[in-house]
Amino acid sequence: MLQLKTLLILLALVSLGACSTTKAKGTMMVDGEEVTISAEVRSEVDDIEVDHTLVRQIDGRVAAQFEIENDDDFPIRVHITWDWLDADGIALRKGAGESSERYEVIPGEETRLISIQSPTESAVQVKIRVRSIKSTL
Repeated sequence: MLQLKTLLILLALVSLGACSTTKAKGTMMVDGEEVTISAEVRSEVDDIEVDHTLVRQIDGRVAAQFEIENDDDFPIRVHITWDWLDADGIALRKGAGESSERYEVIPGEETRLISIQSPTESAVQVKIRVRSIKSTL
């Protein structure tokens, strides 16, 4: 019975698919107060790893940077989306003409550096998702 439970757990873990997550935190001064800034990047694509996330203040706004690595031999098309949050974790609305998505083709066995910057000074947290093009249709 124990072996059957172990087998079922292993099968469930395999069926979840591969994903990776990377996070970074820092601080910046806003109106004389120290505020925590953060970036979280999650890949929901097999053979795509995300790593080396950095977050910092540039010109009064938060900038986030991370690497996407394609572990496969073939190019993979990805859809990158992100949501900016304020210090209380409330999602901020997008302004006119602002985009919160990006499409990339990552060649096989290559790494791509991605950078984004917050649309406003109140946007201090970002949650980024990397999905395959097929999963966003």
